[in-house]
Amino acid sequence: MTLYDQGAASLDELCAEVEVASEGNENEATTRLRIIDKLLMDVLGWPADQINCEEYHEGGFLDYVVGAPQSRLVLEAKRTGLHFEVPAGTDSGTLSLRQFAAYSPTNQKAVDQVLAYCQHAGIPIAVLCNGVQIVAFLGSRSDGVAPREGDAVLYKSLADARQMFVGLWDQLSLPGVESGALLRQLASARTLAVPPAPLSASIHQYPGYRIGSAMETDLSILGDLFIQDVVNDETVTEDFLANCYCSSGALSQYAAVSKEILKSRYASLRDQVQVTDARGRKGPSKELESSLIAGSLTTRPIVLLGDVGVGKSIFLKHLFRLEAKDILSDTVVFYIDFLKHSGLNVDVSSHIVEAVRRELERSRSIDLEEDAIVRAIYNAEINRFRKGVSGPLQVDDPAEYRRREIDMLESHLRKPLEHVRRTLEFLRASRGLSFVIALDNVDQHDVGFQDRLFVVAHSLAAEWPATVFLTLRPDTFHQSRRSGALAAYQPRVFTVSPPRSDLVIAKRLQFAAKRLKEDGRLPGFPVGLTIDSTTLLVYISVLTKAFTENQKLISVVDNLSSGNARKALDFISTFVGSGYVQTSRILDLAASGATYFVPPHEFLRAILFQDHKYYDPETSPVPNLLWISTRSAQEHFLLPVLLATVQQLGKGEQNGFVSKSRLYSSIQALGYAPTDIDIHFQRAVEADLLEVSDPEDPQAVVRPTAAGAYMYQTLISDFAYLDAVVVDTPVLNPAFRARIRDVQPIEERIERVEIFLDYLDESWPFGNEAMTFSWPAARAAADAELQRVKQGAARASTRRP
Repeated sequence: MTLYDQGAASLDELCAEVEVASEGNENEATTRLRIIDKLLMDVLGWPADQINCEEYHEGGFLDYVVGAPQSRLVLEAKRTGLHFEVPAGTDSGTLSLRQFAAYSPTNQKAVDQVLAYCQHAGIPIAVLCNGVQIVAFLGSRSDGVAPREGDAVLYKSLADARQMFVGLWDQLSLPGVESGALLRQLASARTLAVPPAPLSASIHQYPGYRIGSAMETDLSILGDLFIQDVVNDETVTEDFLANCYCSSGALSQYAAVSKEILKSRYASLRDQVQVTDARGRKGPSKELESSLIAGSLTTRPIVLLGDVGVGKSIFLKHLFRLEAKDILSDTVVFYIDFLKHSGLNVDVSSHIVEAVRRELERSRSIDLEEDAIVRAIYNAEINRFRKGVSGPLQVDDPAEYRRREIDMLESHLRKPLEHVRRTLEFLRASRGLSFVIALDNVDQHDVGFQDRLFVVAHSLAAEWPATVFLTLRPDTFHQSRRSGALAAYQPRVFTVSPPRSDLVIAKRLQFAAKRLKEDGRLPGFPVGLTIDSTTLLVYISVLTKAFTENQKLISVVDNLSSGNARKALDFISTFVGSGYVQTSRILDLAASGATYFVPPHEFLRAILFQDHKYYDPETSPVPNLLWISTRSAQEHFLLPVLLATVQQLGKGEQNGFVSKSRLYSSIQALGYAPTDIDIHFQRAVEADLLEVSDPEDPQAVVRPTAAGAYMYQTLISDFAYLDAVVVDTPVLNPAFRARIRDVQPIEERIERVEIFLDYLDESWPFGNEAMTFSWPAARAAADAELQRVKQGAARASTRRP
């Protein structure tokens, strides 16, 4: 039976129980207990943990506040004897709220009371119910219509509600409210209409491509080579690890969030399972070293947890090949990378077997199918075979005996996983070898695949003579602990914290320069390029200086990457050879002995635009804070307000986390609808502007990432950012929209940003009142930035021929 069918059946039962005439004197508490509780939970499907009764607010009490984490509706209960009066002949259905309120003092008082609750708390739906009659309307609106001027939905009796149950379900049930059915029914057409298309919709061939020079194109190719791909070149791996590995856990001095938040990156995990830092101050933690030594004696895999891009893979490689080299002197490490794995179950076993086969042959010259090895492994089986029914053939028919013996051995080889296990058991017993199996980049696949790989890892740890590592992300670990494979196990868990992104970049650039100086080229250096090694070395030196000395530039990278070293390196790869960078000027100045200082706006434009001529939110790693989904001008500021509110509320909380329900309540109180908050909350999570303890848990807690804090504190006032997102932001005022055009000269772009800022001034609804996010303060910072840009444009114009 569906939830809808259960609700309909429950309403049938409720109608049978209610006898209005005999219950006319019940008070509010009795009405609630007998009827309204059943109406909310049994009929409309609201879970008990999403219903708060008698919630105190602003000196009064709301009988029911329904919904979590966001408050979706307020229900004011009246005793059944207190009827709501309507004009004669009025049927159940839609009616004017003003007329309903004016028809009787009882109606007026009830409407006034619940409207005050909704408007103070920003709760969108108001419901009046006396156990028999139901009146629902919009108690808080952002469509320019005063709540009292809107319509209401009336059910004159429970019998009418049953007859019209499809409507009641769509309007007030949990799934109905989440779908916004009542909002669509009662809101003005202006609210329901989508906002006007942004400027980008009128740009021919948007987002276009910015074509760089031949030199810039070559640099772009080389950027991937010396920033990213060098780690994959096996001929330099150990040299790379020794020179480029950065110890995790160092705290950034540029982050826009507190050091407490940086220190407590994995704090929410400690409530679920015992976790230990993978690194101590001078190397691997003692607990990890102990687990590494004794791992094959236990039956549990070691789970290595870390966010995307923090460096789990390089941590493992550095651990196995350098830091734990002495401990692992008699150990064979099977590093099994699932990054390019198909994700199909049928391929997992063969992937593991092939990786083990390849490593045994490479490091120990052991062939899994060599006759002598196979016979040594299955010596017991050979002896049993000799004593079995085929034994007499050794004398009677030696050739047939040999054939049958080979068939028996080949039957074992046809079970590759079991054959590998037997091989490792044999090598441990005969040669004293130990084994480590690292299943890496498992978290690059869906949660279901990760769950299956954990079961595989547990099986390997339990049945194979090996220490087994498995890398996962915290979010998928949470989900699996709650309802997946991890729910049935207690794994050993170690966490990897991110290194400082500025150190990662500096070491990677210095390593590239070192290889160029020593070898005259980088491994894999393509032929036929317009740039030689000497020129590339000059370019790398400019980058190294910029990303070690330019604090504003470092701050941009450090904050926007939020501790994701992979993302920080992607930023540098994007910058190198970008059409937004004055590459020829960099090299010309270097050739003349002068130093080129990389302007932060050049770097930011390269990141914002990527390879495109215009900002495209689909490809840019930096989201548009000012985008809107409705025709409500105040929505332009919803995401900045959300980010600022999270950070402000978290200041007094442990590790900077705040509950989603508290966050939603604070923002709803400003007049934002829960559906709009949902949209921008999800945008913030997807863009890594917010960290959620467990995305699937309604009671989850949340805090800002460094990127989230940096964007609302700094980037929203940056000219390069405003100049980019203006093409993607719907402008509601037609007068401003007509003045925001597609322009290219810097002087015209400055003027366009000023128009955009004026429009946002007009859209800001909160005046100068104290807020977690202040647009007037952001505007003042933007004006100061504009002055700097104007001065720079004037200087540049004097250099033009």
